[in-house]
Amino acid sequence: MDLSTLEALKPMLISFQTLALLVLFAGIVWWAFSKRRKGKFDDAAQSIFDEDERNKPRRGTEQDRAGANKK
Repeated sequence: MDLSTLEALKPMLISFQTLALLVLFAGIVWWAFSKRRKGKFDDAAQSIFDEDERNKPRRGTEQDRAGANKK
């Protein structure tokens, strides 16, 4: 196989690569928006609000910027 044959196949290989990436992208979008994933994504979206309440300092103690408790 010489160089001219590879140059002739180059557009076809690029087309196959583009098609494969398009199919991969469509598969990822389909996976992400499937109904089975909705509950997990909703839980993940709400988890940031749960962390704020867990990380609040207890009443009566203050924390400095480094996280150490002040008296």
